[in-house]
Amino acid sequence: MKQGKVQAESRDFLEQKERCIADIYPSLQRYSRFLAQSSWDGDDLAHEAIIRAYKSYSPENINQALLKKIAYNCWMDTLRNRKREQLEESPESEMKNYSTDRGEAISHLINRLTLKQAVIFTLKEGFRYKTKEIADILQTTEFAVKSSLNRARKQLQHSVEDETEDSFANDEEEKLFHLLQQSVAAEDPSILVKTIPFLRSLESQAKKPVLPVPSPSNTLCMAA
Repeated sequence: MKQGKVQAESRDFLEQKERCIADIYPSLQRYSRFLAQSSWDGDDLAHEAIIRAYKSYSPENINQALLKKIAYNCWMDTLRNRKREQLEESPESEMKNYSTDRGEAISHLINRLTLKQAVIFTLKEGFRYKTKEIADILQTTEFAVKSSLNRARKQLQHSVEDETEDSFANDEEEKLFHLLQQSVAAEDPSILVKTIPFLRSLESQAKKPVLPVPSPSNTLCMAA
């Protein structure tokens, strides 16, 4: 009787874990693929985050924010290991490769999304701003921010073969690329935020200078 009770509790525990994963895995997968800029590496990263989470936390304490944080830390470990290997093989190329990885991720956003979507996606997924904070920055509504974010995520889900990312459609794309690069490198969203009102493509969203919105979660979460 006691053994049957233990088995039932074990099944309930497994079902609870499965429900938890099913609810939050799609968002974790998108975020992990963005970090890794690869479907294969991103899926491996998502799985590793889930494994680490269940080793250290009970199912009721596991949520989307925790898994994204674990995935980010996993990816940082991966990058550090890669850079260590590169340094051992070729010390002179280490910094060049580090900058190239960051630039490729940002260039991918600029080429796949509208400038507005790229800004919103970076603030949300990169710097962990809340949708209300982003809406205040862009002088728009939370609904508009959420809609733009959903479209961006769907666009990034679709892989594109032979994607060319070596040129910009206009000066504003190039300007935003450098702003995102500087902001990510410095782990400082204010570099991007304070310039938003002066981007022509976002004029309708921000018609006056906007100061950075204080955010309790402005920790950089994009791949460096």
